[in-house]
Amino acid sequence: MNGIRRDVRLRPVDPGTCALRRGLERDLNDGPAQRVAALSVELGLFAADLTDPALGARVAGLQAALAVVLAELREIGGALYPPVLASDGFEPALRAVAERHGLAIAVRGEQVAHLDADTADATCLAVADHLRSVPPETKVDVQVRAAAGGVRVDVTEERVRCG
Repeated sequence: MNGIRRDVRLRPVDPGTCALRRGLERDLNDGPAQRVAALSVELGLFAADLTDPALGARVAGLQAALAVVLAELREIGGALYPPVLASDGFEPALRAVAERHGLAIAVRGEQVAHLDADTADATCLAVADHLRSVPPETKVDVQVRAAAGGVRVDVTEERVRCG
């Protein structure tokens, strides 16, 4: 494959920042996102009683707009802290972020399963933050291994040469 290959240096994410981001994601999902979803349901119930087709179409348009707002809130929440990280762990979370951004990813490292929760969160968030800046259709290789006093992450990108 003709491509451009580069190694990347990541900025570590502080464990306190991880907890803050996890809390913000949860608050966003449990607060504004739930209220937007409830408004959409209320509009649907309201629309069921309408006899004016023009008004029904306007309500349907409002529901569609609320669906866009809800998707945006969920995207912001996922950027703060991938929900899959809490439920399924490090590797599935990175795969979900990569898939959402059109990236092919390989995650290697036997030590990933043995990372403590704070280290796994901080490592995943650092890599996930980086993945959001990578152009689509890039192959990304993430290697995680134990290092003195923590973890070492090597990220290599390879993308197809344009033109």
